Amino acid sequence: MSTEVLTLDTLKNYLQSRDIQLHVVKGEHGESFLQMGWQFPSGEAGVFVCLSTGDSGDLRLEIACVSRTNYMDRWHEVLDFLNERNRSHPFARSLDEDGNFWLEYVGFYPAGTHFPESTFNTLFGGVLIHFEEEFAALEGVDASNGSRVLQ
Repeated sequence: MSTEVLTLDTLKNYLQSRDIQLHVVKGEHGESFLQMGWQFPSGEAGVFVCLSTGDSGDLRLEIACVSRTNYMDRWHEVLDFLNERNRSHPFARSLDEDGNFWLEYVGFYPAGTHFPESTFNTLFGGVLIHFEEEFAALEGVDASNGSRVLQ
């Protein structure tokens, strides 16, 4: 049994094998990343997967979710909540300058790393579940209804 090497195309194939609609987008500096829309019980969000190569040749994998809802009117309350959650839960939480809520995973891997689909599914699923829980808490809704990809 062979395991795929960690590349953006590998991650794209893993997602497409789950019938997830995505777009390959070019960033400001020419880097490619995967972009998806996702519907959570608390609202819509963007989901991004990026793989870049660092100066040392290591790979930087980022999986991020960002709310389409902004929290400018609750800035301090939401920041306090997110900071508390950052101390006790995995993944990084933040607000951007527009007041949108972000939850991110960043991992570093040696170039040429074999990356099984099950490992990616665990990471990707973990990011979605934690984002869904935090987003629901911010919006005061029940997250148990599940999420789905926007078509």
